[in-house]
Amino acid sequence: MVSMRYLKRFPWLVVLFCIPLFGAYTVKNGKVMNVEDVATLSVQEHHSLILDAIQAQNWQEVIRQANIVIKNFPDTPFYQESFFFLGQAFYQMHDYDISNQHLTTYLKKQTALQHFRDAIELKYHIAERYRDGYKKHVGGIEMLPRWIPAKWDAIDIYDEVITALPNDDLAAKSLYGKGVIQLDDDEYTASVETLQTLIRRFPKHSLTPDAYVEIARVYLVQSQEKYPDSDYLDLAFLNLKKFRQDFPMDTRIGEAETIYGNMQEVFAESFFEIAQFYERAKKPHASILYYTKIIKSFPNTKSAELSKKRMNVLRPAGDMSAHEN
Repeated sequence: MVSMRYLKRFPWLVVLFCIPLFGAYTVKNGKVMNVEDVATLSVQEHHSLILDAIQAQNWQEVIRQANIVIKNFPDTPFYQESFFFLGQAFYQMHDYDISNQHLTTYLKKQTALQHFRDAIELKYHIAERYRDGYKKHVGGIEMLPRWIPAKWDAIDIYDEVITALPNDDLAAKSLYGKGVIQLDDDEYTASVETLQTLIRRFPKHSLTPDAYVEIARVYLVQSQEKYPDSDYLDLAFLNLKKFRQDFPMDTRIGEAETIYGNMQEVFAESFFEIAQFYERAKKPHASILYYTKIIKSFPNTKSAELSKKRMNVLRPAGDMSAHEN
């Protein structure tokens, strides 16, 4: 039995006795370490083993060797780079939140980052996975299940990418992804602002037409969820007009036109309901005013066709003197 005298003189023994019996442990330089994390070669040789494992796509070995470098050689140039390799390996193993943690640690060193753009690109792809519905580990702990929704983490990562590479293609893609998530979460004003930033900053990017379409979709959703406000229709028209000017030959204009047509249907239906109310209230003159407005303002809608039929009933051919009862 170990006496209390020895425990007082060597307090690290207490730690040893408290470690769960998973794997083998040892003490090196006064630290308790898993034997798998103990360096057996020079830092250059362990670094070389990392590169070999990457070449072989042996991601578990990349993680093991990177951890050896991090835990044994913190004062070497290979230390910071190993966090990037950890991020790369965990990404390949679909542990995206753990990957993101290591990439963030890598990027904290502000200068002389050999893999700076690669790290930012990996972060962008992590945000995309989060947008697709991948979840995070509970508490950010690798051993715990992936149950935590991560869409808002995606927005934070998109912002990191936009800040780090403001004029890069990745920034354009991040602005688009961010705007789509904001629309999905009913953040309508924020979504439009984000997508308009994409249009202003990247006027000729391949995603810019998609941004115009998504903005049109925002206005349609707002019109459907709230009482139709003519401002939304005006904004949608201006958005469609600018889209046509900037990309006159783009096939996605047709999609934006369809969305605008659906918006017109929403507004026409709301006026048609009012006209029907006045008909039921025995006020044909008032209903005719609304039917006329629908036919004039929204001529290509279903409500316009219905309005023409009601007009023929309320104001038969040759009878131009409809009166209220």
